[in-house]
Amino acid sequence: MLDQLTIGGWVVVGEHCSVRRAALHCDDYLTYVFENGGTELDFAIAPAVLRRMVELSEARPSGDEPSD
Repeated sequence: MLDQLTIGGWVVVGEHCSVRRAALHCDDYLTYVFENGGTELDFAIAPAVLRRMVELSEARPSGDEPSD
């Protein structure tokens, strides 16, 4: 089982990981802080990228298209 927040060459954030908005000096980005038991990650993302991520999560993965 993975921790709620694991950082390596990749990042895993579980659904029970603490998340909050954080202020960032650049208004063009949304900034979130993920925290779990002393491990903290600040994550800044452009709003358009976040919207695209949500769109991708709602779409069917390209490899799962039904075959004829």
